[in-house]
Amino acid sequence: MKINNTALLFNDLFFARLYYFCFMGGWGFILPFMNLFYVSLGLNGKQIGVISSVSAVVGMVVSPLWVGHVKKHPLARRFLQGMLIVGGLMYFTIGLQAAFIWILIVVFLHSLSASGIVPISDSMAVLVAKDFDSGYGGVRMFGSLGWIVSLLSSGWLVAHFGYIAAFSGVMVMWLIASLVIRQIQPHFFTSQQVVDQPKTTTLDSIKLVWQDRTLLGFAIALVVIGFMNNGVLQFENVFLSQLGASKQLISVAGILSAVVELPFMIYADRIARRVGVHRLMLIALSLTLAQRLAVLILPYIATIMVIRFIGGVAFSFYTICFIGLVTSRTRPAETGTVLALFSVTIAGMVNIIAGPISGTIFDVIGARWLYALSATGYAISIVCLWWTRPKAT
Repeated sequence: MKINNTALLFNDLFFARLYYFCFMGGWGFILPFMNLFYVSLGLNGKQIGVISSVSAVVGMVVSPLWVGHVKKHPLARRFLQGMLIVGGLMYFTIGLQAAFIWILIVVFLHSLSASGIVPISDSMAVLVAKDFDSGYGGVRMFGSLGWIVSLLSSGWLVAHFGYIAAFSGVMVMWLIASLVIRQIQPHFFTSQQVVDQPKTTTLDSIKLVWQDRTLLGFAIALVVIGFMNNGVLQFENVFLSQLGASKQLISVAGILSAVVELPFMIYADRIARRVGVHRLMLIALSLTLAQRLAVLILPYIATIMVIRFIGGVAFSFYTICFIGLVTSRTRPAETGTVLALFSVTIAGMVNIIAGPISGTIFDVIGARWLYALSATGYAISIVCLWWTRPKAT
């Protein structure tokens, strides 16, 4: 019986990894080119920021509701399948639009259907990895692998067939992901342990964070980073294009970080156990601060390419510590909703304001000085996180 359970558990881990390869890898088809697509339609930075804000507003409101409901439902896996299918179809529909108002409408519908996918997926991955005595990084690294494969394909496809090829790619990958999760046991999406406990609402999560000094410091740091780093996230690929980078080169730039992430996602799990997730998070933010300063001082394609490569280390540390910090300070019944609060609600609240402002700054003074704003945000967040570090026991 033990052998059968071990084999079943291996299958769950295998399919969780395959799921991340398809789901997060699917984003590699379109995310690096999304704002380039908007620019190709003639939209300006402010309009692109408004699109980002619409997505953020919907995600901020809907994501915690999705997570709170789905994690308590015995058919949680089926709900996630539906989100992936509708979300993939909405991505394809975005690629068919040419007018600003219609893009806003479709983005609204996409956010409505897909905003709960990431926290529900991460919660599932943590449970699967834990049961297999593995780390979250061992699952998440396959998302980076999928990103590499998709983005290498996407650059060539976009250059030859236009942006609709990229939107088609992410749709297909998400549809495959919706089939893959059928092979993962349902209890990893909603366990009896969670079902038997009282429902954790968004308000409960806010109270929990408010009462936890370390989580509160992390939340404040995320607000600062989210606001001041928004411009770089939105317009770095547009900046590369302005500097003369081709679509194929932008694709290569997009995979450089992911190449480094593949081994470091696993090492990040191990390092986090040794030095602690909070200390490793400080290291990750410091590394990113150095990257932003480098591009500010040397605004060249080569600088961004080198920084993207080195940045895989910082991103690996940040991703593992983000999940680790939340899961280490919450109970299983609270984790999913708190993850949604941190990854979607806080980000959404910030993007409502930061998106249009960053777009306006880009229109007025260009992309280079967005790096100065980002570096300042990371410096403030490092101080905040250090100030609220866990007390030594």
